[in-house]
Amino acid sequence: MPTKTLSFIEAIKACFAKFANFSGRARRSEFWWFYLLNAIPTGIISYMFQLKISYKEEIEAKVWDAAVNGGDLSALEAEAGSFDNMFFAVVGICAVVSLILLIPMLAAWVRRLHDVGKSGHLLWLILLCGVGGIIPLIMAIPDGKPEPNQYGPSPKYVAPEPTAPAQ
Repeated sequence: MPTKTLSFIEAIKACFAKFANFSGRARRSEFWWFYLLNAIPTGIISYMFQLKISYKEEIEAKVWDAAVNGGDLSALEAEAGSFDNMFFAVVGICAVVSLILLIPMLAAWVRRLHDVGKSGHLLWLILLCGVGGIIPLIMAIPDGKPEPNQYGPSPKYVAPEPTAPAQ
C-alpha cells in the first residue's frame, strides 16, 4: 500500500536529513520538490543576468544620449554603480545557496535513480555536452517499483504492519 505523497516542506526536510546519503531510494515527491527548491536560485541568477544585459544596453543608450546632448554623466555612473552592487549581492547570495544545495541535490538524484532501478553513476552524463543532462532527468520521472530492489526497500510502498490475532 502506498504511503501519502510528501509535501514540499516534508520533502525538503527529508533531503536535508539525508544531506550526503547516496544510498537507498527516494520517492518522486521527495526528488521533484527538492529539484524545484534548487531551481529557484538558479532561475533568479538567470533572470538577474538577463536583467543585467538589458540594463547595460539601457545605460549605454543613456550615456550615448548624454554625450551627444551634453547631459550629466555622473548621475548615470551612480545609477549604474548602485545596480551593479545590487546585481552582485543577489547573484552572490543565490550562488551560495546553490552551492549549499548541491550535495543534497546530487544525493537525492542518486537515490531517485536507485528507486527506478538505475545506477547513480548515470549522473556523470550531466557533464556531457548537449543532451547529457536531460537523460538522468527523464529517468527520474517513472514511479519506483513497490518491491525492494538492489538499492533497498521502496520508500513509497510499505508493507502493512502485522496485526495481533484477536484473543
